[in-house]
Amino acid sequence: MKRREFIINSALTLGGTALLAGCGKHEVILSENQVAKRKFKSLDVPLLGFGCMRLPMKGDEVDMNELEKMVEYAMQHGANYFDTAYMYVDGKSEIAMGKVLKNYNRKDIIIADKSPAMYMKSKDDVKRIFEEQLKKCQTDYFDFYMVHNINKNTIDNYRNFEMYKQLDDFRRQGLVKYVGFSFHGTPDMLREVAPEHPWDFAQLQINYLDWDVVKAHEQYDIVQAQKIPVTVMEPLRGGGLVNLSDKAMAKLKEHYPDTTPAAFGLRWAASRANVVTVLSGMSNLQQMKDNIETFIHYKDMTEEEIKVADEVAKIIQSQGEINCTACRYCMEVCPRGINIPAAFALYNQYKVTGNKMLFSIYYDTLADAEKPDKCIKCGLCNKNCPQSLEIPTLLAKIEDTYKQIKGGK
Repeated sequence: MKRREFIINSALTLGGTALLAGCGKHEVILSENQVAKRKFKSLDVPLLGFGCMRLPMKGDEVDMNELEKMVEYAMQHGANYFDTAYMYVDGKSEIAMGKVLKNYNRKDIIIADKSPAMYMKSKDDVKRIFEEQLKKCQTDYFDFYMVHNINKNTIDNYRNFEMYKQLDDFRRQGLVKYVGFSFHGTPDMLREVAPEHPWDFAQLQINYLDWDVVKAHEQYDIVQAQKIPVTVMEPLRGGGLVNLSDKAMAKLKEHYPDTTPAAFGLRWAASRANVVTVLSGMSNLQQMKDNIETFIHYKDMTEEEIKVADEVAKIIQSQGEINCTACRYCMEVCPRGINIPAAFALYNQYKVTGNKMLFSIYYDTLADAEKPDKCIKCGLCNKNCPQSLEIPTLLAKIEDTYKQIKGGK
């Protein structure tokens, strides 16, 4: 099998038209019939990673037969990065992946797992859960290990229980290769967390809809400034960028009739030069085959494709239950600085996908001052809205939906 390596030049500047944000150059490794890879320290990491949060299921149990086929196909094509977590699939993901991955040479696979900050009640829990995870995954070490889901509800646990220090100790003992964190907080919080320690990587939610809606571009820029490589989660917005509306799909097909929404979204995320791998939560073999095909023939997105992605994102934002075009005229007069277009976009996506968890997570990424509950119902926004929306009423509806979801109703 012939192997060829080359450097792809990414012409960009922060905040410029080209959003292939990076340091100007990055290395993509292409091999015949193998997914594209990128250099990360001592590893060649596949640009497509298997996110193990949405495994194939038979009723309430993991479909092990389908999972084995998926892993085998992934390994045959060099997609050897597997990302699991303590609570994925109601605690069954680590166990299922451990059963399957034990059949492969440990040196040939890359396993990523997470220390669940939300479950920690003491410093001792960090080590106890880590040892439990090693047993579940049937491995002696993790390649990538991260503080899971740093946000406003978990940041005290992360700091008070010295989670970074303990993860760094695991690394010194040879139980972990690279230490990072996954993040679901605000940009201001990330500005605190990113420089606190010499992180090896950060896992961020990056996709072409959230790039502006929930300031994903700002988070990307923050970690890039700290020279922290990124692993991408939710590149397809929980399926929201796969099941496009007719109007959004028509815009995509008008320019690129031969591409699929999934391939388009995955390539968009992978095209950022600071990205190590893009995690896709695949739940059947056909999804695996389709995504691997995209990365076997991988090419960075062009500036024209990025412009089309922006157009598709605007269509998505303008459709759904709330007909908001994200013109932001409302924000020009809002005395409280509420991020009205972002709140509407999050709600629209929730109504399309029905994914309560993602709605709650994305809602929490809004700064407190930007959230719908800060509305004082002054009505100034209504006068500025070209769509004649009753904005205060809609904001109250979104806030009520959030409260119901958080309350488990």
